[in-house]
Amino acid sequence: MNTTQRSVAVGVAGVLLSFLAILGAVASAEWFSWAGNALSDLGVAGGIERPIFNYGLIATGAVALGFVPALGRTADHPAHRVAVVPFVIAMVGVAGVGLFPSDQSLHGPVAITAYLGFMTTPAVYGVGDLLAGARRRAVATLASAGVHLAFWVVWATQLQASLPGLAVPEFVGSTLFNAWVGYTAYRLWR
Repeated sequence: MNTTQRSVAVGVAGVLLSFLAILGAVASAEWFSWAGNALSDLGVAGGIERPIFNYGLIATGAVALGFVPALGRTADHPAHRVAVVPFVIAMVGVAGVGLFPSDQSLHGPVAITAYLGFMTTPAVYGVGDLLAGARRRAVATLASAGVHLAFWVVWATQLQASLPGLAVPEFVGSTLFNAWVGYTAYRLWR
């Protein structure tokens, strides 16, 4: 396994940690409602879900930074290297969500930072794909960012009354970002 492949493997580990932290905390919290809660509610509860969620997200943010070398080394266009910046910002935001649970004043800024990074990273990387002539790849990558943004808009304008909690759009957004990381990791592994 070469250095790039190790970096790719660490990126995939970050995705897996994210899902384990979120879904493990949800499974541990009998009170949790996808329709009525935010994922961050898991980080302030009094049960085992609190450390699973918080420490899991801190670990996710730290581990996933190991994906940065692969993103930088395999760039086909300078925009790919620029995409490293919002990726790092997103991972700092993810770790920040674990460090600053939703009952703390810094939670809102770090959570917004993470989700903006989740949209910006694939958007910038997709522009790099487009400028590098990888049109099919660009469509998939840009779709990740576009669908993420569109889902938040649909939730805010159409679904919020029936899904007042943020958990569904948060999980959709993190899943789309993790899918982009997985898709990119698969491509870079080869």
